[in-house]
Amino acid sequence: MDSTRVVHIIGIGGIGMSAIAEILHNLNYKVQGSDAHSNNNIDRLKKLGVEVYVGHSTDNINQAQIVVYSSAIQPNNVELVAARESNKVVIHRSDILAELTKNKYTIAVSGSSGKTTTTAMIASIFDHSNIDTTVIVGGILNSYQSNAKSGKSNIFLLEADESDGTMLKIHANIAVITSINNDHIDYYGTFDGIKRAFYQFIDQADYAILPDSVDINCSGDKIQTFGFEDANRPLSKTIYGKKFLEEVQASTTEYSNVFEERSSASTTKLPSEIEFRKRYNIRAVNIKQHTNSIEFDVLINVNEAQSFQLKSIILSNAIGMHKVSNALAAISVAIKLGISEESIRKGLLEFKGVKRRFSTVADIDGVKLIEDYAHHPDEIHATLTAARSISKGKVMGIIEPLRFARIRNFFCEFINIFRMFDYVILTPVHPPEDYPIPGCSIDDIQKALISNGFNNVKTMNDSLSISRFINDFTNSGDIVLFIGAGGNIAKLAKETAECMIGAE
Repeated sequence: MDSTRVVHIIGIGGIGMSAIAEILHNLNYKVQGSDAHSNNNIDRLKKLGVEVYVGHSTDNINQAQIVVYSSAIQPNNVELVAARESNKVVIHRSDILAELTKNKYTIAVSGSSGKTTTTAMIASIFDHSNIDTTVIVGGILNSYQSNAKSGKSNIFLLEADESDGTMLKIHANIAVITSINNDHIDYYGTFDGIKRAFYQFIDQADYAILPDSVDINCSGDKIQTFGFEDANRPLSKTIYGKKFLEEVQASTTEYSNVFEERSSASTTKLPSEIEFRKRYNIRAVNIKQHTNSIEFDVLINVNEAQSFQLKSIILSNAIGMHKVSNALAAISVAIKLGISEESIRKGLLEFKGVKRRFSTVADIDGVKLIEDYAHHPDEIHATLTAARSISKGKVMGIIEPLRFARIRNFFCEFINIFRMFDYVILTPVHPPEDYPIPGCSIDDIQKALISNGFNNVKTMNDSLSISRFINDFTNSGDIVLFIGAGGNIAKLAKETAECMIGAE
């Protein structure tokens, strides 16, 4: 891609697009962009010198030769339509990432959940190994105060989004899978489609790291696995394993990933025979949850005759077993690259965490307000489980559901998870412009909870009312979780804390 041409990014304030903008800017591209609303990502880009238009207009792209868009941009977006009509070069986000990583040693982290935290942990280990890595991640790393970092080495570490098949454009030297669940059915069509996509992601990589409950057909020493103390216990009920492969062995269905501007479809079939040759088996044992950290030992089996152990690894700013899984994936990458034990220890000990990933907003008279990005039922369950592990009392959930289609697809699962809280407050579905689906509103969720015997549920959308409810129904030792992927829930968390502090 010619760095002398002006690159316009539609939706530049998004977590993925803002990272691309920062990397391109640091590579001396002339970058500009637009978004419907201003946010912290846009403020950061403006400070770097990136021109950003708030609001979409055909005038915004007049100076641009290249226009970048993501799957979140509607086909009728005025800038996207104008770019195509004027024969500008129009590129999907996934193709930009493929271009950026093409000549790099690429470590791509994908999975249904845990991608951002795992990528951040790998970055922390690299930072403490004096490896100056380029990083793109789907969250704001507390250590960078950004979702991107430009490095001088040839290593490119990125979070590879699975929601629209972006991961399949990345031909990684090391592919990492954190977990697999049945999210994004609307894109893939079926759960088998999702599983086949992850298989293709691994198949086209030089090396793959994944949970040991995922049985992948792959020859040679390509697979490195990680897991917990009990080898027979799956990391997640949604991670697929041998049963899936037995089912699909007889299938001739091919998975095709077709992008709008791709010249041909990429297809892959699962092999007909199962071969498991695992070079390393990395396992966490003796796991201890502390107040805001986790301590564990790591067993590394290189082969039948060779193994070694890392004693008392401490992972800071982490609560919950899912964070141990993330750390094991990061350790696996480090071991593959020959990074020292000292750097692994220091990288995890000094891990600063990621904003909106079980992040403490405030501690008010012993009541902890914690924000988390969870939006799939499994993620919400993991977040609730983590909160229960440190709570001395009740756990309240202030929950912003993400998209009506997701509510429709997982309605029963959401009801079952929400009933596990002591109290639930539902806020309006994000994003506000999403098309409503009958039977999928927060009022419908509330009615379903009540009909299933859970009466401690309210609908609210202002910080003052929420703060009063928290004051009335919580005591010291309780935890309040603000859960959701939208911007409004983050704003509510901050404003609620301010209301509670102001009322003291």
